[in-house]
Amino acid sequence: MKGARVVVEMYPMATADARARVTIDLDADPQAVFDAWVVPSVMERWLFKSPSNEITAATNPAPGGAYSITEYSAGQVIAHSGIYSVVERPRRLAFSLIVPQHFAGEAQIEVTIVPGRSKTRLEFRARGAGPDDAQTIWEAMLSNLAAVVRRELKT
Repeated sequence: MKGARVVVEMYPMATADARARVTIDLDADPQAVFDAWVVPSVMERWLFKSPSNEITAATNPAPGGAYSITEYSAGQVIAHSGIYSVVERPRRLAFSLIVPQHFAGEAQIEVTIVPGRSKTRLEFRARGAGPDDAQTIWEAMLSNLAAVVRRELKT
């Protein structure tokens, strides 16, 4: 993938441990990377997005604020929701993730954004509940994010 380097780190998948860890260098400034996680119009282009679904998102990106993402796919409606626990623009974000149609319980997501000279490093970690293939799912979504922020630079 041109413009992004994905470093995959594998960890045991016990419930309390990391389900997924991904580090990716992005061709975007830290503000744009942060916005991709909290601005609905940008989230709808990559987060839980596939070629065959549609996404709508709503957010209140403040500690204690909620977000919801509704995925419309093959006649199904899949609800993704959670609460922000940390919102430190543009460096850090943490929130819960609940997707009852895909897994029981609650995942905890942590995103750290580290500015670099020419790229921004995104460090992602998912802990707690989640699907068995969480690592693969998040790698694909973060690859989508890389493509979205790269296209943003061209416009």
